[in-house]
Amino acid sequence: MAVTTALIGCGPRGTEWIGPALASSDKFSLVAVCDTDTPRMLAAAAKLGVPAEGDLGRLLSDRALQSVIITTGTRSHVPVALQAVAAGKHIYVEKPLADTSRAALLLANAAQKANVVAVVGYQFRATPFAMALSVELPAIHTVQALLTAHRLPLMQQFFIPDHYGGIMDDTTHVIHLALWAMGGKPDGVMAHVRRGTVAADRTIDCVTLLVDFDQRSRAAAIQSSMFGARQATNIIQFVGTHGIITSTDWQTLRVSRHAGVHEPGPKAPEGLTVLTLETPKTGYQRDTTALLEHFADLISGAADPTRPHACTLEQGAAVIAVMEAMVRSHEEGRRIALTEVL
Repeated sequence: MAVTTALIGCGPRGTEWIGPALASSDKFSLVAVCDTDTPRMLAAAAKLGVPAEGDLGRLLSDRALQSVIITTGTRSHVPVALQAVAAGKHIYVEKPLADTSRAALLLANAAQKANVVAVVGYQFRATPFAMALSVELPAIHTVQALLTAHRLPLMQQFFIPDHYGGIMDDTTHVIHLALWAMGGKPDGVMAHVRRGTVAADRTIDCVTLLVDFDQRSRAAAIQSSMFGARQATNIIQFVGTHGIITSTDWQTLRVSRHAGVHEPGPKAPEGLTVLTLETPKTGYQRDTTALLEHFADLISGAADPTRPHACTLEQGAAVIAVMEAMVRSHEEGRRIALTEVL
């Protein structure tokens, strides 16, 4: 039976990507859209062919409603989600999860107590590339990662002079990938931040950060900017004591495995093998739909327990904590422990 859901937030992300995915999926029954902007809400309702409901409380009081998809602005993610959780609704929240990591953890605790399904909308986790990466990573015993994400400037609506705005609206995906792939909780952050190059304001448009794990014995380096000009070759590389995994297209994996480096010398490690893995090219809409349908399967109990691929609220909060620590590290000129922001 299809999971009943409502779309809360009728901006471009909700109406152009999430809404059509919900309306076309047989795993969902989209019953309403909701927004504080009435004209925008009515336009979304007409486009998606469902009723509009401007009163959030009334919407959430509907006992037949099982879940909500929250695509509002970042600052309102947690307030809306807390109301939904209090009403017993399962929640799918777009990224970044919250404006502060403390708010994100407050939501995570509330969702756990209410025993509802709660996920963050990092659609990367539902891609064939992520599935292949999750299979290959354990064998190389990762100690270092390098990830770059240089792109064209974002649209005007993303020029928000806060840790989750500007380039960080895009870089949040890369930070999430780094934390997920490295495994474990991050310990601290050292960072450089550049603001206002594009629009002469306080919006972050360039970052370099080093996130450390396990008492600084492992680390992930991340570079991201709005200066890519469609010419940058962005890199994903994980280096381990037993191999290396590299990609430059989020589709092809070059995997090197070996028995480990155990002695000095220029020779190749024992048992070195190299292979190339091609994963299917899917596309943004398919990946978004796949993650939404995984959310539906979690609610209905149909999800494959051996292949979890949804970002939890706790993991989403960790991403926000890294972003907060990044800004503080730059401003204070020192490493910021995650315990200082969580």
